[in-house]
Amino acid sequence: MAVLAMTAALIVSFGALMALNAWDRWRMVQGAAAVDPAGSAVSFLFDGPQLVDYSQAGQLLMSSSGRDIQDFSGLAGLLGQRFPDLVDQRDRLGLFGQCNLYSADRSEIATLSRHRDRLRLALAEVEAPGDRISLDRPTLLSIERELGNLRDTTENMPFLVWRQDGEGNITWVNRAYLDTCRAHGDPARLGVWPPIRLFDIDMGQIATAQRQRLTTKGDAPDRWFQFHITPLGDEFLISGMNVDTVVKAEESQRTFVQTLSKTFADLPVGLAVFTRDRRLALFNPALADLTTLAPEKLIMRPTIFGFFDMLRDLQMMPEPKDYNSWREQIVDLEASAANGTYRDTWHLPFGRTFRVTGRPQIDGAVALLFEDISDEIGMSRRFRTELEIGQSVLDSLEDGLAVFTPNGVLTLTNAAYDSLWKTETREGLDTPYVDDATRHWAALSAPSAIWGEVRDYILSDRRGEAWMGEAMLLDGRPIRATLSPVVGGSTLARFEICTDRMKPIRPTQPVARSRRATQGA
Repeated sequence: MAVLAMTAALIVSFGALMALNAWDRWRMVQGAAAVDPAGSAVSFLFDGPQLVDYSQAGQLLMSSSGRDIQDFSGLAGLLGQRFPDLVDQRDRLGLFGQCNLYSADRSEIATLSRHRDRLRLALAEVEAPGDRISLDRPTLLSIERELGNLRDTTENMPFLVWRQDGEGNITWVNRAYLDTCRAHGDPARLGVWPPIRLFDIDMGQIATAQRQRLTTKGDAPDRWFQFHITPLGDEFLISGMNVDTVVKAEESQRTFVQTLSKTFADLPVGLAVFTRDRRLALFNPALADLTTLAPEKLIMRPTIFGFFDMLRDLQMMPEPKDYNSWREQIVDLEASAANGTYRDTWHLPFGRTFRVTGRPQIDGAVALLFEDISDEIGMSRRFRTELEIGQSVLDSLEDGLAVFTPNGVLTLTNAAYDSLWKTETREGLDTPYVDDATRHWAALSAPSAIWGEVRDYILSDRRGEAWMGEAMLLDGRPIRATLSPVVGGSTLARFEICTDRMKPIRPTQPVARSRRATQGA
């Protein structure tokens, strides 16, 4: 009997222990499987990684964050700043288990309870009874209104804004950042917190404007962003502005500058552009070739005075008699170039000649153009010498000579012509025509019909043979006029004082009347 009684006692004790253990498990399951919706505690229930239930206080917490939280990863991102080890503690739990985790400032405690696939997270404050602060309803509404305004402002910003710590971990982003992640990020990471880090920003260069390119998918062009970084305690607030238009403008400017540079490089004219503060900003190879200035000296961006000092040392500008007056000339040159009125010819040693022109540019800059006109000056001198020699030869002849263009303009005479007809054709300002000339000849000679024929011959379109005729001057001297065509359709008129009387020679064909005479008739 004693044995039976002992056996029964053991069975009853074992049953009581099993019942107590089951009761404890049931309480744990109930705690991990349900959330009081109307409760004031902040609690969340997860089935696997998905959020399936939460308390009213938990809903308020998610609503205040402005995030769309669907799983434990999103909630961990929201609470990650206060509970950085939340994910690690969850992973350490077995199929059945519970742990408590203090916040970073030890003001809150998070309780994790797991029953198989069900996980419950509850948040509670750790405070003394006297630490609680009560707010009246108007103050609470004002805080909520300001919070809503701040959230609406950040969410509707057209540029990217986010916060990250010193290690690059993202702690907060705005909607524009999330939209960019959806468009350019890894599709497998969508909806996972924290979102992907789109840019690798050098936090050691906060004061320097940083710009990075974001590679897009497909055939879409890449996007460029420029960042502004503000330190906030242990974190950084970063804003990223899209600068695609700026980058395109800079590329267009670089292309334009390269085109101009290639054009300037092929110009035979030396170009020197000085900025507003009169430092050399741009030059082309022709400048170094013409002035023999070393390019390495020009690259040092000398001032306009230093530039002309180097030219003076190389005898590439006229040597001034007085250095002080030369400095004043440079000041005058600068002022004239700035007004667009400077133009001068420099006669240099060794027979070289430069034409220097100053042109004003935008923003107060000045451009100087150096052109080697030595060949042009030499050609002009040779042409002028040839003209003077030719005129001297004509003046040495005894007969008067005059050349008329096909339109009847008197272009060339000699000294004998002016002496015979008492004119000063090379000194007059008016352009004499054949009509004026023939009237003048007729006025200084006896009445004769040959002057009309002379006029018609000069203005005629058909002049195959020479024409000769005689007239009598008022002083009684006979004069012979000989007309002959020359190159270019012009006519040479030769006037010779006759020593013997002779019958005027007529052309084999009548002189065709000129168009002007026909129109006059």
